[in-house]
Amino acid sequence: MKNPILHNIGVFIGRAINGYRQGLGETKGAAGIGHNITQADRTRKVHAFISGLLGTADRHQNKLTMEKLREICRMYDRQSPLFSGILDRGADNIVGENFDFIPKTGDPELNKTVRAYINEQMKKENCDASGVRDFSEILKTVLRDLWTGGDNLLVKRSDGSRLAYESEQKDSPTSGEVNGKRIVMGVELNDLNRPIAYHIKQRRTRGDHGMTKVDAKTTRVPCNNAIFTAYRKRFNQTRGVPFLAAILSCFDRTNNYIDYESLAAEINSMLAWALTKKSLEDADNTLTGVEDNDDTESSFEKVQKLEAGMVIELLEGEDLKMIAAERPGDNFDMFLMTMLRIIGVGIGYPLEVLLLDFSKTNFSSGRLSKFESQRTFRGWQKVLGTHLAMPWYNWKISRGIASGELPAKPELFNASPQWPAWDDIDPKKSAEGNGIAIATGT
Repeated sequence: MKNPILHNIGVFIGRAINGYRQGLGETKGAAGIGHNITQADRTRKVHAFISGLLGTADRHQNKLTMEKLREICRMYDRQSPLFSGILDRGADNIVGENFDFIPKTGDPELNKTVRAYINEQMKKENCDASGVRDFSEILKTVLRDLWTGGDNLLVKRSDGSRLAYESEQKDSPTSGEVNGKRIVMGVELNDLNRPIAYHIKQRRTRGDHGMTKVDAKTTRVPCNNAIFTAYRKRFNQTRGVPFLAAILSCFDRTNNYIDYESLAAEINSMLAWALTKKSLEDADNTLTGVEDNDDTESSFEKVQKLEAGMVIELLEGEDLKMIAAERPGDNFDMFLMTMLRIIGVGIGYPLEVLLLDFSKTNFSSGRLSKFESQRTFRGWQKVLGTHLAMPWYNWKISRGIASGELPAKPELFNASPQWPAWDDIDPKKSAEGNGIAIATGT
C-alpha cells in the first residue's frame, strides 16, 4: 500500500526539480531573447518557441539582452569609423551646432527677453550639473544614448541644472513588486503602465579608470522631477531599445568582412617574389656533375629575404618573378555597397549620406538622397523636441516666472525648437523650380 505522506513528498520534490530545470531553460533562453546579435550561436537566430519572443515586449527585451545590445553598440562606436560616423552624421543633421528656441509670445520685445533668458540657461554652467555640456551638446549626447542605449534620464535639480543617467543606471532594487509597487527594469508603473517614478543607481567610481565602486545605492525619482526619453517599438515596452539594434547582425558581418578583406589585402600587397628553379632536365645548360634535386626542403624553394635595392645574381635555371596582388577581389566593392545599402535602409540613411560619397550622384539623385535622409532627421527632431527640448524649455520658463526674472504670462510657453537648416544642392535650380511652382499654382 502506498504511503500518502511519502507520495506527496515525492510529488513535491519532483515538481521542484522540474521547476528548477524549467528555470534553467528560461535563463538559458533569456541570454539573448529577441535579438540575433546577442546569441552565442554563430548564426545567431532567434526562435520564438525557444526564446519566448511571442511573449510581452518586456520579456524579449529583458535586462541581460539590453546590456548586451548596449555594449555591442558602444564597442562599435569606439572601434568602427562607419558606426561612429552614423552617430556623428545623425547628431550633426538632427541637432546641429547652433540649436536654439524661438519664442512666439506675439510681442517682439517679450520674445527678446525670453530668448535672452533661455540662451543664458542653455549655457553649460546653468543646464548641466557636471558643468561639461551646454544644452545643444546634451541633446546630441541624449540622441547618441537613444541610438546605442535605448533610453536616457535627465533628473531635475533644485539649482536648475540637469543630472544625466545612462541606460544601465536605471535598475530595480528588486524584481517584481516592492512594497506593493510594480517596478519593471527600474521604472515604477501604475495599473495603466504609466511611469510613476524611476529607480536609479548612482554607481560612483574612483581611480584612474573608474574601476573602484564607491556607491551603488538605488534612489527613487518621481516622474515630475525627471525627463525620460526612450525609443520604443511596441506598446507594452517599458524601457527603450537601442535604435541601431536591428542593424547590428548585418553590420557585424559587414564589419568583419571589411576587416578580413582589408587584412588579406594588406598581406597580399606586401612586395613578394617567387624564386623558382627549373629542373636539370628542362634547363638548357646544366652544371657538370650536379644531379637533379627533388628535395622539397631545398633552399632554392624556400622564401628568401630581399633587401631594399639589392641585385640578385641567379644560378643556372633559376627565375625570379613578382607575386601579383589579388586582393581585394573583383566583387568587393559591389558586395560592400549592397550590404551598406541594406544597413542604410534600417536607419533611414541613403548610401551617399552613409558614406559621405556623392561622386556617383547627379542633381536629381542627390536631391532624392537628401529628401530621404531629411525625413529620418525630421522624425528624430520631433522625438527630441517633444520628449526633451520643450519639457526642458517649459521647466525653465516656470522657474523664470517663479524667480521673478520673467513676467507671469501664459504666452511665454509658446515656442518651438530651432533645428539646423540644410543646404540646397543647387540653389539656382531650386529657386527656378519654386518660381515655376508659384507661377503655375502647384
